Amino acid sequence: METIALVGPSGSGKSHRALAFANDIKADLIIDDGLIIQEGRIIDGISAKKQATKVGAIKTALFTAAQHRDRAATTIAVLQPERILILGTSLGMIERISERLALPKPARIVNI
Repeated sequence: METIALVGPSGSGKSHRALAFANDIKADLIIDDGLIIQEGRIIDGISAKKQATKVGAIKTALFTAAQHRDRAATTIAVLQPERILILGTSLGMIERISERLALPKPARIVNI
């Protein structure tokens, strides 16, 4: 399994560009703001954008809650994707998500 990181500040268009970029790099899944997305559809996760506080949104995006993390990791394990695109505001964020979901560190980093 290979991971690719798409990194850029909030509001830079990562989510907007993710589906087209995922198609270009032949990514099977996208991890974005606490969600797992396949072929443009949310298949698992909790949306960070729907959290009541900024701290709650960050915790959700980082998969800090055990139940959220475990469910996402199980979904990924069942699907066995060859390539995953992970979106984040920093490389540190991407690395934390990768670690929490037991994914390899990004093989490639694309900055927006």
